[in-house]
Amino acid sequence: MSLSTVAAVVGALSIKFWPFQGAHTVTSPSPYVCNLHYTPEILSTEPLMIYLNDFLSLYEINHLLSLNSNWTYAPNITDPEEKPRQRTSGYIIVEDQPDEVTNCIVRRADTLVGFIPSEGLELLQIGRTQPGEQHPLHWDYLQEPELNSAGKLCNRAASFFIFLSDVAEGGETYFPYLDGPPAEVPVDERKFRRPKRKGSVGMMLRPVKGSGLFWMNVYQNGTLEERSRHAGMMVKRGTKYGLNILVEQCV
Repeated sequence: MSLSTVAAVVGALSIKFWPFQGAHTVTSPSPYVCNLHYTPEILSTEPLMIYLNDFLSLYEINHLLSLNSNWTYAPNITDPEEKPRQRTSGYIIVEDQPDEVTNCIVRRADTLVGFIPSEGLELLQIGRTQPGEQHPLHWDYLQEPELNSAGKLCNRAASFFIFLSDVAEGGETYFPYLDGPPAEVPVDERKFRRPKRKGSVGMMLRPVKGSGLFWMNVYQNGTLEERSRHAGMMVKRGTKYGLNILVEQCV
């Protein structure tokens, strides 16, 4: 896919986002000011994957992590290509009660998503992975689409994953079926790590607080893009926090 085609996809791709009220203004004495600034970096065109440098500010990260502390642990995840494995990381759902910070984050995501046909976003989800925990290989795309209140079948057309913390060791997000940077190309080792095993391929991204990824889970016809399969690698030292923003597409 050429960059001109990518531009056409991004430009021709409409999204409604979770309900928010009023303009993005600051009410005194809040120090928060909403801006939509970050630096995108294209990592892959098939599927489309964009690295988002400094997508969240420190204030926004602290706000998200202060919202809730009742962590839920997910059940076994069954991947069609592997034996059942345990997702050991926890998560919380940010309830549908928008405030000026979550409104701004959703709006910022919307500016990138553009015109992807969409019914909106799922409620924001914050994940936590502690030492010894992981999130095994999976697709964000649902094997069994969900039925919404309008009787439409919905799935996750695209995903954002934004790191809310740095991690001392481990916790990379790994896409084994994507082409990583060529061996002869220098990479920013603060953001990227090459798989260590000989012959290993794929895209492996280190946790960088405030930065993250956007990628497509489907082809233009709505079917699964299998190369979007990914894993949250085991955390060895530190605690990993991340924000999931999932774009719903319904038929």
